[in-house]
Amino acid sequence: MDNSREKFPIFLPSGLLFLGFAIVLALNWPGQMSYDSVVQLADARSGQYDSWHPPVMAWLLGLGDYLIPGPGLFLLFTAGLLLGAWFLLLKSGRPGWGSVVILLLAFATPQLLLYQGTIWKDVLFANAGIAGFAALAAAAARWRDLRLRASLLVLSALLLALAALARQNGFLLLPVAALCLGLIAGRLQSARAGWRHGAGLLAACLMVMVSANFALGLRGDHGKGASDQLRLAQTYDLVGVARLDPSIRLSVLEQQAPHLDAMIRKDGIALYSPHLVDTLESSSALTDAIYHAPPGAIFAQWRQLVFAHPGLYLRERLAVFRWVLAPPDLLVCHPDVVGVDGPPAKMKALGLQPHIRAQDRFLYFYVANFFHTPVLSHLLYGALAILFLILLAARGAPADIAVAGLQLAALLFALSFFAVSIACDYRYMYFLDLAAMTGAIRYFSPSPEFPCPAA
Repeated sequence: MDNSREKFPIFLPSGLLFLGFAIVLALNWPGQMSYDSVVQLADARSGQYDSWHPPVMAWLLGLGDYLIPGPGLFLLFTAGLLLGAWFLLLKSGRPGWGSVVILLLAFATPQLLLYQGTIWKDVLFANAGIAGFAALAAAAARWRDLRLRASLLVLSALLLALAALARQNGFLLLPVAALCLGLIAGRLQSARAGWRHGAGLLAACLMVMVSANFALGLRGDHGKGASDQLRLAQTYDLVGVARLDPSIRLSVLEQQAPHLDAMIRKDGIALYSPHLVDTLESSSALTDAIYHAPPGAIFAQWRQLVFAHPGLYLRERLAVFRWVLAPPDLLVCHPDVVGVDGPPAKMKALGLQPHIRAQDRFLYFYVANFFHTPVLSHLLYGALAILFLILLAARGAPADIAVAGLQLAALLFALSFFAVSIACDYRYMYFLDLAAMTGAIRYFSPSPEFPCPAA
């Protein structure tokens, strides 16, 4: 075993990693842009941030756009987060042929070849979250170097805060990361050090988030977009439950918003789909009723529904969650978005034209080969995340604890969509897919004192 390790070309995994990202950038540059991407670039260029989307993404897009017009520098930044994360993990262990195989397989998937080239908050969130845990693992592997450890922990806090700013339910990553650091410090130093390090990481992340939200809020709409989104999501649940049981009475709406109650019965039930909230917006009468309902009425009705009819609410949520986790028809959930397209007015203001290039067509047909295979199954990556959570926790190297925590965070993040999902876009659980791949990379790049069976 030792002789084969000595003969292994240690530059191979790192070289393959950089080559893979070079190919990804070459195929996608300056980035695939969908409706959301165009809207956020328009926000970035105007300097006014709509809270329907995470302001931090518009801010980052704006920084890059100021230097080089377009999303290219943002693409470099997001791809660099994942490249840096995987490079740290390779450098923190002793990669072997298993790592080479995992990287080859990863770069053949749509998750790397196409999605890494898409200008989405989901990619920013996933890459920042993984980079945050990778920095934590690197700090654990170099614990005795106080200066380097401190630098890596500060970097981890910044990256985890960025992830949480990019997606609201990304907040779930923070307590998991704090717990992991507490376990690592407790093992390498003392229980008191564990509590101190874990609490310190959580406090640092929260401080960065609060400061960033305040600063970005100065250019925002003061949460109007977020509140509208919440109101629509809660109405979506009410309509879904009314569709399951048309006899159910929505007593709060009957008293405070009778027009909305009537429109839910008239248009909402007919338009409802468990895989997409947007179908409700095809009724302007229903949309007007939602946004003209008295403040607090929709939330009060939704809260009453959850507590008075929990079984019905869970049935409705389960149907929606199924479409996110394991959609009966993957093609409905946008697994293959290429080119540049968006709202015509914003496209014109940005000087963009809808287009699909030759390499975009190649990517589209390449990804289409995986439509009906496990490669695009979130269930597969969920199972792999559970597997690597168990394997890494059992092996127990300090860096393994951090990457095992990443698997746990990804699983909790995926489960959170049971409560918050309103559409089945494939990208929503992209973090789960990448986290499982990251777990495989760490497992086959073990610390010298904790070899894996394949090492």
